[in-house]
Amino acid sequence: MKFNLGSVCLSDLNEEAKKGNPAFKRSETNGKIYCNVIAFWNEEPDEKNRICSLAISKDKESSEKTKYVGTFYDKPKVNDQPIEQDIPKDDDFLF
Repeated sequence: MKFNLGSVCLSDLNEEAKKGNPAFKRSETNGKIYCNVIAFWNEEPDEKNRICSLAISKDKESSEKTKYVGTFYDKPKVNDQPIEQDIPKDDDFLF
């Protein structure tokens, strides 16, 4: 089994949800909001060592630009540590 580490931009997801992007749906079962996504896997890591990009799904007929919201790496990447005041409060997120 292989694991890849990555990150997803919650700010971009929140922005798209607030705009009413149709990829977001509320479950009738549990009331939670889900976002349909698509993963683009590279056969080989690119120049920045990315192995996968994550985007919000859209209709094939849509003329909207693909909205990328995440990246996964072949090898772990050192990330900046979040600063507590940079993380939005619960009520700042739609979901």
